[in-house]
Amino acid sequence: MAIGGGFVLDSDWYWRIYEGEATLGDTPGATAVRDFLMPLSRLAKDQVAIDSIAIDPDGDGVSFRIGDHPVAIRCRDLRVERFVEAVNQSFAAAQVDLAFAIVESRRYELRGVLVARSELPATRRIARGTLPP
Repeated sequence: MAIGGGFVLDSDWYWRIYEGEATLGDTPGATAVRDFLMPLSRLAKDQVAIDSIAIDPDGDGVSFRIGDHPVAIRCRDLRVERFVEAVNQSFAAAQVDLAFAIVESRRYELRGVLVARSELPATRRIARGTLPP
């Protein structure tokens, strides 16, 4: 079950993901922060602090903290599903029972949601247009 209802992603992400062009673009650090990390930090605030969010000086990566666990992700040429995977690995490393997912909430709308990792099904479904894990 999704925690907190999630946040709506810009409609452009729907087409980029389903048409196979889902990279973080020419400003990957800024895109990751604006479109994913800042909304995710607001969504997660009742479960865990996601803070100290910063774009690397070269603009190609981001750093942040999940609780007391420091995280750094290089975003240049990174596909969105790999970014989500890196965030989820960071939740696991921080020993937080959360997982981040992008779901289709209604036609042509994607939403970023948090789910309890312990409630994830044993088998995972892969959305159209995404790479398998």
